[in-house]
Amino acid sequence: MQDLLRNRQFDLCFCEVRLWLASKADGDLLQLARQAVPPIPVIMLADYAESSLAEQAAANGAAACLYKPLKTDLMLQALESTLSLAAVAGAGAMEPEAPVVSPTPAQLHFGLIMGEHPGMHALYEQIEKVASTDMTVLIQGESGTGKELVAKAIHRSSPRAHAPFVAINCASMPENLLESELFGHVKGSFTGAVRNKDGLFLAANGGTLFLDEVGSISSGMQLTLLRTLQEREIRPVGCLHNIPVDVRVLAATNEDLDRKRQQGLMRDDLFYRLSVFPLQVMPLRERISDVELLANFFLADFAQGETAPQLSAGALSALQAYNWPGNVRELENSLRRAYAMSDKKMLRLADLSEPLRNFHPAGEPPASASATSPYPRDECDLTLKAYLKLCERHYLRLVLDKYAGDIKASARSLGISESTLYRKKEDE
Repeated sequence: MQDLLRNRQFDLCFCEVRLWLASKADGDLLQLARQAVPPIPVIMLADYAESSLAEQAAANGAAACLYKPLKTDLMLQALESTLSLAAVAGAGAMEPEAPVVSPTPAQLHFGLIMGEHPGMHALYEQIEKVASTDMTVLIQGESGTGKELVAKAIHRSSPRAHAPFVAINCASMPENLLESELFGHVKGSFTGAVRNKDGLFLAANGGTLFLDEVGSISSGMQLTLLRTLQEREIRPVGCLHNIPVDVRVLAATNEDLDRKRQQGLMRDDLFYRLSVFPLQVMPLRERISDVELLANFFLADFAQGETAPQLSAGALSALQAYNWPGNVRELENSLRRAYAMSDKKMLRLADLSEPLRNFHPAGEPPASASATSPYPRDECDLTLKAYLKLCERHYLRLVLDKYAGDIKASARSLGISESTLYRKKEDE
C-alpha cells in the first residue's frame, strides 16, 4: 500500500487500523498520505476492542475512524465530511503560497467518547471548535457521564496535545493540602514540608490542567485560583515571589455552579472566568439509543481480544429500559459484572443484576410474571434441556443473593445438600 501512495493519486483511502500499525516499518501510511500532493485523507476501520489504536491513529492524522460493523449512515457522513475537507486541502495545495490544510477528524466520536445521538454530535462539534483555542472550559454533567474523557479529548485535539495533561479531583483533598498540591510549596513553609515541591500547575506547564469537582473548593482557594487564571502566575506556599506558568485550565462539575454563585457560595468573578466556554455532557438516560453501542464497546474491551459475547434481545431491552442514575460509569460496571456471570458467548437477561432485570419506569406497573421470565422470547431457539438449565442457574443466583452467598442457608432453602449446591455453582 505504501508503494501505491508514493506512486499514484487517490481521493480517499480506507485502512484497517491493524494494517496501519503492522506496516509502519515500510513507512507510516498516514505520514505518506499527508505528504501527497494533494494530501490523501485516510479513514481508519477498527473493532471496538481496538479503540486505543483508533485514538492513536486519529492523533497521527487519520481523517476519521469507523467502528465495525459499519453503518451506512455513519459511513456516508464520514465520506461527505472527509471529502469536503480534502477538497479544501487540495485547493490549497495548488497554490504554492497557501498552507496545507491538514484533514481533521470527522465528528463521529472523540477518543473514547462514544455516541450516535444528535446531542453527542453537537458535543463533538463544540469540542472541535474550542480545542483549537486556549479558552478556559467548564464541563458540566452528572457523575459518570465522562467529563474527564471530554477534557482529554479537548487536550488531545489542541495545539497542546504533546504536552502534559494533568488531572486532580478537588473534592478529594482538604483545603490546606489542595493549595500545596496545585501550587507547590517551599521547604519549611509548614510542618512536614521537608523539601521543595512543584505543584500540579508546574507539572502541567505548557499543557492542560483538569480541575474536576471545581465547585467543591473553598472561598479562599477560589480567590487564589482566580488570581492564577488572571495573572497566569502561581505562588507556591511559603514562596516570596510569583512563578509564570503557561497552562490551559479545564474545569468540571456535577453541581449547578450558577446556583452556587447566586447563593454566595461561588465567587462571581471566578464563575465567569471558568465558564468562558461551557460544555454540557448528556446523561445516559437522555441518549438511551447509545446504550447498545456503548455496551458492545465495553464487552469487546472485557473480552481482551477474544470474541465478545453478543447481547440477547432480553438483556438489551433491560439495559435500554433502565434509567442509569450512575450514567456510563454504572453501565460499564454493570456489564463488567454481567460479563463475569455470562458464558462468554451470549450475555443474557439472567446475567444482569436484579435491579436491572426488575426495573420498571416510575408510573408503570411491574412486568407480569411471564415478562420477567429469566429467558423470554429471545431465548426460544434453545432446547428444553438448555432452557431448564438456564432457569435453574437463574434461580440459584436469586437464592444465593437472598442469603448473601451463604451456602448452608441457601442449600437448606433449596432442599439440596451443600455439596450439590457447590457442584451446581461450579457447573455455571
